[in-house]
Amino acid sequence: MTRAALPVFLALFILTTQSGCRVIGLGGGGRGEFISDEQPTKLAPRFVTRVFDSADGNTADIVLSDLDRETLRDRDAMDSAVGQVIHARMFITPKAGRTPIEPTACTVTLRYIVLTGGEYGIYAGGGFLLPGDRPTGRRFKGRILNATMRLVSSSAGFKDLVGSGRMSLSFTARRDAETVRRATRNGDFLAFSAIPVPDYPLLSVDE
Repeated sequence: MTRAALPVFLALFILTTQSGCRVIGLGGGGRGEFISDEQPTKLAPRFVTRVFDSADGNTADIVLSDLDRETLRDRDAMDSAVGQVIHARMFITPKAGRTPIEPTACTVTLRYIVLTGGEYGIYAGGGFLLPGDRPTGRRFKGRILNATMRLVSSSAGFKDLVGSGRMSLSFTARRDAETVRRATRNGDFLAFSAIPVPDYPLLSVDE
């Protein structure tokens, strides 16, 4: 089995305990919720960095993080950071009469990288992104509803506190092609170095 990357992303940091659930908070800015299906863990994301880029009016790459843009752009700084990075890739804009417009449809893939100061876990999945408009202007907003996600790979020392769960979030992002490009590239480097979880082989080859 080889180490491999994923097309989708995530991250978290433990802050406190509330109502029987372990709540993991993220920075300021957009909001979200990631509830574990396996453990009493609930994430309550708030994002400082909310950026996107799009080559056309039908697709978009969105990066949401509690880390600042400078950290996301610097590979070494991102590797040693404590925080989280979501890369959402909208691969089709839902259109009434042409594509399904309901929470059970899939229009976005997600990669959620959880950084814990030298160790990291990568959660991945997909769901439905309901855009507020087309991603052709300087700003783009939308909501992701009940996306299913699970841990798919990690560094050797990462401690998983979520397993699998469902994520919902809302965001308003501004166009920043350079931050999106560099943050997703740095996420790809981490993904290529990650170890797939035993029951979720990303890529296998015969020895």
